[in-house]
Amino acid sequence: MTEPSVTTIKRLFALSNNRCAFPCCITTIISAKGSVIGKLCHINAKSKGGPRYDSKQTDESRHSFANLILLCGNHHDTIDKEPETYTADVLRDMKAAHERKGRIELQPEDSMFAAILLSDYKRVEISNNSGNVMVNSPGAIQAKVVNIKTSKTNLKFLPPNGTIASDLKKIAYVKHLIDRYHEFASSDPVRKGVFSYPAFYAKIKKDFGVKWDYIPVSRFEDLADYIQKRINKTKIGCINKGKGYKSYSSFEDFCEKHALS
Repeated sequence: MTEPSVTTIKRLFALSNNRCAFPCCITTIISAKGSVIGKLCHINAKSKGGPRYDSKQTDESRHSFANLILLCGNHHDTIDKEPETYTADVLRDMKAAHERKGRIELQPEDSMFAAILLSDYKRVEISNNSGNVMVNSPGAIQAKVVNIKTSKTNLKFLPPNGTIASDLKKIAYVKHLIDRYHEFASSDPVRKGVFSYPAFYAKIKKDFGVKWDYIPVSRFEDLADYIQKRINKTKIGCINKGKGYKSYSSFEDFCEKHALS
């Protein structure tokens, strides 16, 4: 288990009454406007070197209900900066006292709030990193959003392994097809209004569930076929097909022409 389950967070949120667990704090976890103010916190840190880390804990135990507590941002920072004062036992007592005042029954909206909290939990901020940062890679940082703060002016982001972006030949060929579609579609004499280049990228993302260059290599042929069909349906594509002209290169011809090996 690499993160808390939605079921666990639903229970945690219900028992918190949408309030920070720190004594006398009345700060909400999620505001009436839907903003996430609170934090999903680990009593014993989830990773080595963190406050109150327990090497004897299993991953399942680290992300279990018993090891989690909801706090506002200020008190989350306080307990992590002062682990000698806010020990694991102190935090467990704090959690138990707070949850005794909570509600046991789950409400329909708890699922939504749990999903919001889990999404916020996956946000990672990195300051002054001098090495490599891998996102959603086994054994590396697992997150949906990563905010990087650094004094370096040049940052290099490597594409995730197994995506089209990680394969030079495939990403070049897909870009060739997209450029050809844009060329043909934007030149359609019967088109009404200004042609939108970003619209096709958005269409691919909608149909494949992810940005075109982050589509898995295993779906490369599906994506190529998808774009080729769109090219063939353009006005110029139909004319070329009728005359027996090629509207785009095959993958093999493209690689050979551009000496991609």
